[in-house]
Amino acid sequence: MNSNIRDIYKTLTMLCVEDDKNVLEIYKEIFSLMFKKVYFAQDGNEGFECFKQHDIDIVLTDYNMPECNGLEMSEKIREIDATVPIIMVTALESMDMLKRVIDVHITSFLKKPFTSESMYLAFNLAVKSIIAERTLLKEQTEQILYNDYQEKLTYAKEKTIIKNDIEESKQLLSYHCEVFYQPKDTLSGDSYLIKKLSNDEFFVFIVDGMGKGISASVTAMMSSAFLNYQIEKLLKKGNFSLRKMIKELFKFIHPNLLEEEVLAASFIYFNAKLNEFQYALFAMPPLLYMQPQKDDVYKIRSNNPPITIYSNDFVIDTLSLEEIKKLLIYSDGLNENVVQDSESIYGVYLQDDFKSAGDLTMLESLRKNRVKDQEDDITYIFLQSL
Repeated sequence: MNSNIRDIYKTLTMLCVEDDKNVLEIYKEIFSLMFKKVYFAQDGNEGFECFKQHDIDIVLTDYNMPECNGLEMSEKIREIDATVPIIMVTALESMDMLKRVIDVHITSFLKKPFTSESMYLAFNLAVKSIIAERTLLKEQTEQILYNDYQEKLTYAKEKTIIKNDIEESKQLLSYHCEVFYQPKDTLSGDSYLIKKLSNDEFFVFIVDGMGKGISASVTAMMSSAFLNYQIEKLLKKGNFSLRKMIKELFKFIHPNLLEEEVLAASFIYFNAKLNEFQYALFAMPPLLYMQPQKDDVYKIRSNNPPITIYSNDFVIDTLSLEEIKKLLIYSDGLNENVVQDSESIYGVYLQDDFKSAGDLTMLESLRKNRVKDQEDDITYIFLQSL
């Protein structure tokens, strides 16, 4: 046996099951020198209990043992471990036994009486399967670690791109404003911005890349990053307008969209001087709002189709801030999750929960009481009049 193989043997544990005490003593002398640790048992039941209690790399078992033979023990082992190499020592080679051996996936046989050469061949075959499994496991582990690292970097980049100018104060003009942002996966198809333009002006943006995976995420993040840059640029020139900003996004995003790709987005410009907000909603779920002194929930539906490479003109509408006591802006991930013990989606209950909720914490509590699993990215902004 060469030194490399010998070194590998020294990293392995072995279970040796043999009912003949004389043979067992010989095994102890040989295998204790070869392996890192050797466990011994005198019948199949004892061997199986030992296997369950310890981390075993190789099993060597006699076939013919009282109460529970080696094949019966191997069948039990296979129920909990499909890959551990099992070497069976036997003088029998009946067709019935061979059929059962094939079903149990015995790694190799040692026929009594066996030579040291045949024993090493059997062990080397077992060791090769262990090396192959360890190599595969190592590669898979390294890939998982690498993917986790990349996902962490990606999420950190997403958080850097997202700009929330009220994250600490949670005050947008005369409203208490809270944001819930929870991607289903690290590569989120949702993104948002809350940008302070002046003491009297704010811009709110939510985008939902329609699709899964990298393409939707990249498009959403590109949109947020560009708008953040474009807003600063327009503010420096002193000519900010919602229409101009959306047109600039169209010019930027058109060459970067795939043919079949679409974006859903909400653009909302709050202006306290004019006491109004302007909105352009592109295939987004309706905004929900409540008026002062009233208990009804009103909806502001999308006034534009989704953004595609063919998008050109669009509509901007206006609503007075005096009409808004409470406002909910959200992507469709909020209302499309399935409700517990029901085939309904959460959108069926969202209006009632919004009406009952005094703030985001209460709305989130109501949502979690109804929704069993998150099926999409969830982004929503909750405004409550101060």
